[in-house]
Amino acid sequence: MRIELLPSSQPASDRQFLVSYLVNDAVAIDAGSIGLLAELDRQQLVEHVFITHQHIDHIATLPILLENVYEPGPKSIEVLADPQVLGFLHNDLFNGRVWPDFLALSTPDDPFLITTPLEAGQPVVRAGLTIVPIPVSHAVPTLGLIVDDGQSVVAFPSDTGPTVDLWRQLASVERLRAVFLEVSFPNSLAGLAEVSGHHCTASFAAEITKLDRQVRWIVVHRKPRYADEIAAEIAALGRPDVELVRPGIVYDL
Repeated sequence: MRIELLPSSQPASDRQFLVSYLVNDAVAIDAGSIGLLAELDRQQLVEHVFITHQHIDHIATLPILLENVYEPGPKSIEVLADPQVLGFLHNDLFNGRVWPDFLALSTPDDPFLITTPLEAGQPVVRAGLTIVPIPVSHAVPTLGLIVDDGQSVVAFPSDTGPTVDLWRQLASVERLRAVFLEVSFPNSLAGLAEVSGHHCTASFAAEITKLDRQVRWIVVHRKPRYADEIAAEIAALGRPDVELVRPGIVYDL
């Protein structure tokens, strides 16, 4: 499985402002930065976009992506999300004010986008990947995603604080190779992490003990202002299985 966290800074750095993962080039998880890809041919390869929740760093460039890849005809990008999130996208983003109402403008023969609701716990198969959405614990309803290409499994919890269902699901999953798990705040802001549904370094360290197996823990979503402080705290854990994500680098998992 080929996975890339798309850069969201210029020049590319380890600072992460927006969230978009590309999986095997055809599937995107969230659309924070994907519409900013300079290589438009790479945007054209995307067939399916899974939206984990509606926070702006996860949807910011979805309208730009759809505009960039649109061609008249029956082919379109499919956007998959919880039904409430799809409703949010229509009412608050594609509403004719913030952006043209792509849903109203779409026809079966010429869609701007196709939407598909996700149901927690129910797998969907897209582009050779089996993807299972699992609820996690964030400030708004959020779906983490478990992605299986038949050879390896990778988990994307998305934004979350301490959670339960995801780890129960992963406990029985074979071939689990990596988990892209967030640390948004340093320990000095543990209270803010808790009330906003995020992890600080200490809660991250406790969370990874819930999965009793050896995997790669790849730290994502460090708030840029606190990125260096979090990195120092992660290093102090002394865990060789924990690493900081490198935006723009392809992970072969």
